[in-house]
Amino acid sequence: MGNNNSSLSHKNIKTELDKEIDNKTTDLEEEKELKLKYVIPKSDEAIDITHTFHFFQRYLFQSNFSSPIKERLTQEKCKVLDIGCGPGTWLLELANQYENTLFYGIENNLIYPNEIKPGNLNFIKADMFDGFPFPDNEFDFVRQGLMSFIKPDQLSVIISEMIRVTKPGGYIELLESRNDFKESGPVVRKLNEAHYLHCLNKEVDLKKLPNLDNIIKSNQNTPIVYKDEKFYVLGPNGGNIGMVFQDIYVGFHNSKLTVEYLSSVLGISKEEYKIMISKDLIEELKQTSPEYSLIRFWAKKN
Repeated sequence: MGNNNSSLSHKNIKTELDKEIDNKTTDLEEEKELKLKYVIPKSDEAIDITHTFHFFQRYLFQSNFSSPIKERLTQEKCKVLDIGCGPGTWLLELANQYENTLFYGIENNLIYPNEIKPGNLNFIKADMFDGFPFPDNEFDFVRQGLMSFIKPDQLSVIISEMIRVTKPGGYIELLESRNDFKESGPVVRKLNEAHYLHCLNKEVDLKKLPNLDNIIKSNQNTPIVYKDEKFYVLGPNGGNIGMVFQDIYVGFHNSKLTVEYLSSVLGISKEEYKIMISKDLIEELKQTSPEYSLIRFWAKKN
């Protein structure tokens, strides 16, 4: 898959970054993670899924960003910020590619590499909900990848902060996932409803989440918002990209934390849940074509 005869294996996608991160999650930490307002679990499997999703979206868009920022990234003193950077997959790739640019990532969970990283990359432990630890008009490009469990009012604050720390003439970019569950089978619909109920318990109503472009437009500094949307089908009927996303989807639903909370919401044992994922879901996806999309919204600050 990809250009220049590159391939994206749906069997086991890893990078050297995995070797740089050695985070073990205790049962107590996992219990705490279920209660936090936003967190990427520190387990190896969760980090693996995050890495894979990075390469998935890069292939889908054929780029790491949609904002017209590439030329500026080659210039000295250009500064880039990644919000909720997780294990830093996106930042590590770009920091190696654009050596003249200074890259920063903020994350409230210590899952990024502290020692083995490019000299032009800095990670900062910070809670994005408490405001960004940077002055106004500091960055040429500020982006936020896909994140879950964020309330609409929190999202508005985060976007306002992104715009605040962006230089006039700089760009912000956000990623959003959409799925209307057309062409979905009963297993996917059941998993979706259970996930919805779990989020609702955290006061996040996924059915009422606002469109990111409307939130961005509401700021007087970013009245024009551009949209780059890519569609794909989950499972074998979506071709190679569908199989890669199936690995991500199944990996997420088989992760320890997800098994814990979704089996509870569904009212079934963990063993029954695992059978539903490993057998029922896989068989269903051979017969259905559930469509999803990823959207990048980007805007230039006045």
